[in-house]
Amino acid sequence: MIDPTRSPTAHDAAPAQATAESRRSFIRTSAVATGAVATAFAPGLAKPAWAQKGVVKFGCSLPLTGSFEAVSKLYRAGYELWADSVKRKMRVGDHELDVEWITYDDEFNPARVAQLTERLITTDKVDFIVGTYGTDTVLAQGAVAKRYNKITMQAGAASRRVDEEIGGTTTFTLVTNAGAYPKLALEYLATRTPKPKRVATITFDEAVYKEMTAEIKDVLIPKLGLEHAIDIDHPVQVQDLRPTIIKLKREGNIDIVYFTGHDVPLIKFIQEAAALDFNPKAIIGGHLTTNPSVKSTLGDKLRDVYGVTLWLPQFKYKDDYFSSCQDFADKHRAAKGFPPTYHSAMSYTLPYLFQHAAGVAKTTDNAAIRKVLLDLKDFPSIWGPISFNDRGRIQSRGMPLIQWQGKDPQLQVIHPRDLSTAEGVYPVAPWNKRG
Repeated sequence: MIDPTRSPTAHDAAPAQATAESRRSFIRTSAVATGAVATAFAPGLAKPAWAQKGVVKFGCSLPLTGSFEAVSKLYRAGYELWADSVKRKMRVGDHELDVEWITYDDEFNPARVAQLTERLITTDKVDFIVGTYGTDTVLAQGAVAKRYNKITMQAGAASRRVDEEIGGTTTFTLVTNAGAYPKLALEYLATRTPKPKRVATITFDEAVYKEMTAEIKDVLIPKLGLEHAIDIDHPVQVQDLRPTIIKLKREGNIDIVYFTGHDVPLIKFIQEAAALDFNPKAIIGGHLTTNPSVKSTLGDKLRDVYGVTLWLPQFKYKDDYFSSCQDFADKHRAAKGFPPTYHSAMSYTLPYLFQHAAGVAKTTDNAAIRKVLLDLKDFPSIWGPISFNDRGRIQSRGMPLIQWQGKDPQLQVIHPRDLSTAEGVYPVAPWNKRG
C-alpha cells in the first residue's frame, strides 16, 4: 500500500539534502531481488541501473493537501490497486523485480512540482514518473523531465498545451484533449426534436476549460448549425453561482447549457438553477457529474442532468488482472472502501502501461520505453484500447454522453450507440415537474 506520511515542506533544503523516508509515501517489498538479478550478467559487463538496484522505482507528486485532496485520493487509490494487483513485483525482460513507490505532496504549486520532479530524478533516481494533477503543474513537471530525458506519463491535464510543449518527446498523456470533451454530447443533442438553437457556456479560468469552450464556439456550433448565446467566465474557486443563473435567465431562450468546471461549483449551479426555476432544455454538467459527491449532495435534483465521461464500470474493457471494468470497480470498492471514478481507472492504467513497456523492451531505458509506447495499437486495458499519436496523446473519438435518469437518479449512457444503455430525455421537464 502507499502509506501517507508527512510530505516535504515548502522551505525544505535542496533535493540532495531532503531524502528522509519520513517525508515520503512509498511502496516497498521486504525482499529485494538483487542477487537473482546480478547472476544474469556476465562478469565485467556493466549492468543496467534497474539491475544494480534490484528494484523498479515509480515516482509522482500530487496535491495531497488543499483543494484537490479528494481527487488526489482517487489517483492514489489507482496506483495502490495496480501495486496490489502485481503483488509489488514487476518483470523487466526476464527478471522479476520489486516495486517501490515514492509520492510527494506538491501542494498544486508548479514551482514545487518542478523541485520535486528534479528530486525524484536526481536524488530518488526513479525509473518512471507518473504525472501530477492540473495543467500548469503537469507542464512544470514535464519541462523538468524533458530536460533529463525522463519519460513521464500523465492523466491530469487535457490541455493541448501539453501536446505543444512537452508531448511525445518525454511526456505521454492518457486523457483525451479538451476539445474532445463536448463533441459527442453536442452532436447528439443537435439531432433531438425540437432541435436546439441557442447554447450557453460556463467557462472556468484554466486552460483546459477555455479550450472546451473554444471548441464549442469555434468548431461545434458552426458545424451543427447552432448559435452561441452567451459565455460566462468564472474563477476556479467561485462560490456564488446565483448571479450566473440570473444572467442566464435574463439572456432568455437558452436551449443547452454546457458547464465546463469542477464538481463543487457544478453542485452550486444545479442548486441555484432549481431554486430560481431556470429551465433550459438540457444542462450538460461536464465531466465531473460522476464524482460521488455530486449525487450524494444533489440527490433527486440530479435527475435528467447530462454529463460526459471518460470511463465507467459499465464499459466492456479488460486487462491481465481484471476481467471487466465492473470487476475492476468491485475490487476497487472492496480494497479502498469507495467506488472508483475515472481518475482511479486512469491512474491504475499509467503504471500498467509502464509495466507492459518495460516487459517488452526488457529495460527501463527511456528511448526503448518511448518506442514501445508509440508503437501501441489498440493495446487492451481497462481504460479501453490504447494508441498514442506522435505527440504522446491517447487517440479518442470523444467522450461518451451520460444522463442521470429516474426518481432516484441513476447513470445511463446515452451516446455513442455501441455503449448506450438508454435513450436520452430531451427536452427535460421543468424543475417543478421532475418529481
